Amino acid sequence: MRRTARRQLIRVSAGFFIVAGLLAFSTRVFAQQPIDQEMRDSLTQQLNALEKEAAVLDKNIQNLQSQAKTLKNEIALLDNQIKESQLEIKRLDLVLKQTQIDINRKNQTIRVLQADIGTSRVVLGSAVRELASRSNDNLVQMILKNDSLSDFFAELNSLEALQKKIQDTLLDLRTHKTALEKEKQDLESYQEEQQQVKSIQEVNRRGLQGKRTERDRILKLTNGQESAYQQLLKKKQTDIAAIRNQLFYLQKTGITAEEALRAAKLASGRANIRTAFLLGLLEVETGRQFEDGQITVGSNLGTGNWKTDMYDCYISLGKTTTAEKQKNAFFKITASLGLDPNKIPVSRKPNYGCGGAMGPAQFIPTTWLLFTDRVARLNGRTVASPWDVDDAFTAAALYLADAGATSKSKAGEIAAARAYISGNPNCPSRGSARYACLSYANRVYSLSQDIEKAI
Repeated sequence: MRRTARRQLIRVSAGFFIVAGLLAFSTRVFAQQPIDQEMRDSLTQQLNALEKEAAVLDKNIQNLQSQAKTLKNEIALLDNQIKESQLEIKRLDLVLKQTQIDINRKNQTIRVLQADIGTSRVVLGSAVRELASRSNDNLVQMILKNDSLSDFFAELNSLEALQKKIQDTLLDLRTHKTALEKEKQDLESYQEEQQQVKSIQEVNRRGLQGKRTERDRILKLTNGQESAYQQLLKKKQTDIAAIRNQLFYLQKTGITAEEALRAAKLASGRANIRTAFLLGLLEVETGRQFEDGQITVGSNLGTGNWKTDMYDCYISLGKTTTAEKQKNAFFKITASLGLDPNKIPVSRKPNYGCGGAMGPAQFIPTTWLLFTDRVARLNGRTVASPWDVDDAFTAAALYLADAGATSKSKAGEIAAARAYISGNPNCPSRGSARYACLSYANRVYSLSQDIEKAI
C-alpha cells in the first residue's frame, strides 16, 4: 500500500508542476492585455478626433463645390481634398495599429490554447498508461494485493477516479481543439482585414498624388490667372489625358482608358447609373486587388488557378462548403463558355484570404451567376463571360444599380460602393473591416467626381 501511495503522490506532484507551469505562462501572456487595451483605447480616441476633423473638411468641400467656378475656389477645393486624403491615410495608419494589437492578442490566445492542448495530452498519456498497467489485475488480484478491505476499496475508488480523469481530460482536449480552430480562423480574418486596409491605403496614396498633380497642372496652365482658368472651363471637352491619369490601375492591368470609357458608357447606360461612378468603382476595386497582389501588371484576368488559389485555399481555412460552392459555380461558368477550367486564370491568393475572382470586374464565381443571365440579355449574347470587358462592366453596373446607385446621389452611390466591397450598404459594424469599407466607398465617390469633370 505504501508503494501505491507513493505512486499517487508522484502523479499529484507531476500534475501540480504541469498546471503551475501553464498558469505561470498564462499569467505572463494575459498580463500584457491591459497594456494593449490602453493602447487600443488611445488609438480609438485618435480615430474619433480624426473623424470629426474629416467631417469639417467634408463640409468645406461641399460648400466649395456649390460655389462659383473660380480659380481661387478650385485651388481651395483641391487643397481641402488633399487634406482629406492625408487624413484618410493617417486614419488607416491608426486602424492598422489597432488591428496589429488584435492580431497579437489572437496569437497570444493561440499559444495558450496550444499549451493547454500539450498539457492535456501529457496528462492523458500518463493516465492511459497507468490505467493500462492497472487494468491487468482482476478483482481477486486486487483484493490479494491489498492488506485490508479498506485498502481494496481505496484502490477501486482510485481506479474509478483515474477513469473519470481520462474522460474529463478528453473533454478538455476536444474543447481546447475547437477553441483553437476558432481562434485560428479569427486570426486569419484579422490578417485578411489588415491586408485589405493596407491595399486601400495604397489606393488612397495614389489618389493623393493625383490631387496634387491636378492642382499643379491647373496652376501651370493658368499661371494663377482667373481669366485663363475661365478659358479652360469654356473649352470643356472629354479630357482623355486626365482620364488616363485617373484610371491608373485599370491601365496598368491592360485595359486602356479609351476602352474602359467606352465599356463604362455602354454598361452604365444599360443599368441607369453614372458612368463616372462605375469607372471610379472599377478603378478602386482594381487598385485594391492590384495592391493585394491578386492581379498583376498586364493581367486584369489574374494569374491564379481555381484549385490552388481558390478551392484548396478555402479547404485549408476549414471552409469546405464555400470551397465546393465556388468550385461548382466556376465549373458551371467555364462549361457554359466551352472553356477548360484548368487553363482559365483567376485572381491569385493574397497573403491572407483566398483568390478566385474572375475578369476585369473581379467577380467571384457564385456572385457572377447571379448576374450572368441579365448581362447576356442586355448585351445580346447567348452566354455572358466574366472575362469579357463589356460583360464584366455590365455586371458591375447591375450590381451597383441593385445596391442603390440608380439614385445617382452621393448617399446612394456611397451605399452601393460599400455593398460592393462588403455586401452591406452600411459596412461592417466594427473593426478594421468597417474602416476599410468606409475608406473604400469614400475613395470611389471622390474619384468618380474627378472623372465626371473629365468626361
